[in-house]
Amino acid sequence: MVIVFGVLLVLASKAGLMGIPLALILTSWFFKYAYILFDHTVRGFDEPPTLDIQMLNPLDEQRPLAQVVILGLIYAGTKLAQSSFGSTTAAIIGVAAVLVLPASVAVLGLERNILKAVYPVALGKMIIGLGPFYALVLGIIASFALILGWLGTRGLWLSLELILGMFAFLSIFSVLGGVVYERRHELGLETWVSPERTDERRQQQELRQSEATVTEAYGLMRVGSHTEAWAVLQTWLSARGYAAEDYRWLCARVAQWHDPRYITRLNEEHIDRLLALKRTGEALDIAAARLRVDPAFRPKSAVSTLKIAQLAAQGGGSPAVARSLLSDYAARFPGDLHLAAAASLARSLET
Repeated sequence: MVIVFGVLLVLASKAGLMGIPLALILTSWFFKYAYILFDHTVRGFDEPPTLDIQMLNPLDEQRPLAQVVILGLIYAGTKLAQSSFGSTTAAIIGVAAVLVLPASVAVLGLERNILKAVYPVALGKMIIGLGPFYALVLGIIASFALILGWLGTRGLWLSLELILGMFAFLSIFSVLGGVVYERRHELGLETWVSPERTDERRQQQELRQSEATVTEAYGLMRVGSHTEAWAVLQTWLSARGYAAEDYRWLCARVAQWHDPRYITRLNEEHIDRLLALKRTGEALDIAAARLRVDPAFRPKSAVSTLKIAQLAAQGGGSPAVARSLLSDYAARFPGDLHLAAAASLARSLET
């Protein structure tokens, strides 16, 4: 884009009066595109916007004209200060205006309001919101100014100078939009594309897929296809790595099914998974909650049963849970290596 614009502007400069309309159109188009590039970057898009014929509409985008008015006010204020208070005061005002100009561009780009773009409070909030990134923007602007100033003394082709100048200008708008995007939380901005929104959309899509899976398994259960229903649930858990959080989510939905075997088996596996992850407190809470609903519930294995009973009796403060789990331990696990430990714990609970 900058190459085409650079060549066309050179042609306009050589066409005399006939080239003025072309130069005005290209200039308007370019500055409108700069603000649209700023919008695109602030919203979080990775790719720059496509140049659109609608950008030629003089009534569609007024921010460049507003920025020209602001620059005119700065120039007039500096000249007035020079004539009234001297060159030193004028220089101080000029430097201050240059330092806050990027903040003015950012406020105008976001608010589309020329009054806010010159309001000191709004400018101060923008500078504070951008924090150290504002110094980065100023540094990049200064670097571009030095580089372009040095290149201007090299006697380059006019088209090349225009191309480099337009590239630097668009780069500054892109950087300014980028730092606003990076500081979106501090500035309280809502973006169209961001890691948070991408993750939220991904989670919503996964939730819809998961709900569809549970619905499919529920339908199979209703028609008596229990093997297929359980296979659907296991496939879903396997695809997600048997995460403890997925077990919790699935248990909350299966708990309402009229066949209690599903929630019982899922709770058994959930407890085993939590114990393997050393999340013992959560495992004890699940066992206790299930026992309140179904007193016949037991963990799947002897090791899990004894571990939960020990937790309940010792640090868990739930001796009733421990007594329930140990009441039929010998009958459920005859010949188990931990029978003696289970019996000893049961006797201690009785006393």
